[in-house]
Amino acid sequence: MSTRKTNQDERSSGGIVCRPSFKRNFQARRVVPLELPEFLLYALEQRVSEANSGASAEDTSTLNHYIESELVNLITVRDVAELEIGAPGFGAAVQKWLDEIEA
Repeated sequence: MSTRKTNQDERSSGGIVCRPSFKRNFQARRVVPLELPEFLLYALEQRVSEANSGASAEDTSTLNHYIESELVNLITVRDVAELEIGAPGFGAAVQKWLDEIEA
């Protein structure tokens, strides 16, 4: 696992792991660098290749799409309800995401 330097604000925050959710835009997207073992990447790429076999140009998927769909499957309806309590707007962001993938 790699290490990173912390800035003065992070060191003085008293070990806060995450920021308060009321400042987050749950409908925004951000890039998150991941380090994965090569065998896992190969397996995921094969799944994407299988999904794209015979698909039209507009229906093709990418590795990012596949990973996103797999990760979202980890969030249950109960999770959405519970997270909405502590982070208003979370449920609306999930619904917007669902609407976008159905379009």
